[in-house]
Amino acid sequence: MHHKLPQYPHKSTRELKASLFLFRLLSRRFIVRTSLYLWRFLKSIHFPIKQLIGFTGYEQFCAGQDVTSCASMTEKLAQYNVYSVLDYANEHTTSAMDYKHNATMVLETIDAAKNNPAYPFAVVKPTAIGSFKLYQKMGAGQKLTTSEQLIWTAMQQRFEQLASAAAQATVILMIDAEESWILDGVNLLVLPLFVKYNSDKVVLALTIQLYLKDRNLVYKSLLKDADEKGYVLGAKLVRGAYMEKERNRSAVLNISNPVCETKDATDNQYRDALQSAMQALDKHFCIVATHNQSDINWVVDYCSKNNISVRNSNLWFSQLYGMRDYISFSLAEQGANVFKYVPFGPLEQAVPYLIRRALENSAMKSQTLQECLMIKNELRRRKING
Repeated sequence: MHHKLPQYPHKSTRELKASLFLFRLLSRRFIVRTSLYLWRFLKSIHFPIKQLIGFTGYEQFCAGQDVTSCASMTEKLAQYNVYSVLDYANEHTTSAMDYKHNATMVLETIDAAKNNPAYPFAVVKPTAIGSFKLYQKMGAGQKLTTSEQLIWTAMQQRFEQLASAAAQATVILMIDAEESWILDGVNLLVLPLFVKYNSDKVVLALTIQLYLKDRNLVYKSLLKDADEKGYVLGAKLVRGAYMEKERNRSAVLNISNPVCETKDATDNQYRDALQSAMQALDKHFCIVATHNQSDINWVVDYCSKNNISVRNSNLWFSQLYGMRDYISFSLAEQGANVFKYVPFGPLEQAVPYLIRRALENSAMKSQTLQECLMIKNELRRRKING
C-alpha cells in the first residue's frame, strides 16, 4: 500500500511514544497475564483504580467514559475519513436493571449517530441486553419456565426497540459476536428482524465468526436465505475472539472443539467468506473486520480486477480503535469506507474488556511486533522531517 499521509496523523509524538511502550508490553504474554491477576487482586481489595488509569492502556484502546467524551477523538479520526462506531464496553451482565441500562446506552449511541456523519454505525452485544443462560437454553431447544418466558419477551422487545431506533436514525446496527454455544439462541431473536428491517436497505448487520468450523457455509446459507426472502443481508466478517474460552469449555465438557483445528483452516474459511461477500456485493452488505493485511490486500485487488469500486457503499473495512491505524488510514486514503471500533465506558467496567483484547494481542505476537515497527518508522520520519 502506498502512503502519502503520515500513518498516524491523529496522534502527537508523545502519544505515539506511549503507544509504542504499551505495544512492547503487550507482546509479552507473561506481563499481560500478570496484569490480569493484579487487576483481580486490586479489585478484590477495593483499590481506587482511577489512580492507575495511565497504566491500564485505557486511553490507548478506549476513547472516553461516555458518549460525549468520545467526540473529540472521533471527530479527529473523521477529518481523515476514518469513521467510528461507539461500543459500550459492558459484557455478560446478569440483572434486568443492567440490561435496561445497557439498552439505554446503545440508544444513546444511535441518537448521537443520527446527527453525526462520523458515526455511520451503532453496535449491541446480545449478552449486554439479555440473559446468557436464556440464549443458551433457547438455542438448545429447551422449554422456558413462565418467568423465563417473560424475560425472553423483554429481550425480544429490547432488540426490536434498538432495530426500530436504528431504522429511524438511518444508522446500521451491528449485532456483535458471542460464544458459540449461545449463537443459536441469539439468532432466534435477531434473524426475524432482518426480514422486517432489511427489506430495502441495511439496518442490521450480524457477525460471522470464521474461526468456528463451517461458518463460511453458514454465511452462504444466510446469503441464499436473504435472496429467497428478499432482504439485504448485513454481515460483519471476523475471525473470532473467544478461542481460549471455546477450547477450555469443550475440553471440560468433553465435546468436540467448535474452533477450527489450525490457523490455516480459519484463514481459508475467512478467505472463502470474503469471496462470497464480494460476489454478492451488488445486493448485500459486508464489513471486512480484520487486522490481517493480506486479506485486506486481497479485497482491494479483487475490487480492481473485477471493476468494483473500493468506495462501494456495500463494502466497509473495520479495525479496532488504537490498533492497526496504519491500515485504517491507508485504506481511507485510497477512498475505501473505513471505521474504527471505539470502546467507551467507565474504567472499572472497561478494563476486563481491555484485558481480553490484550490477551488476543499477545497471542498475535507477529502483529503486535508489526505495530511496534510501524510506530517506530513514523517516529523516525517525524524526527527527520522535524
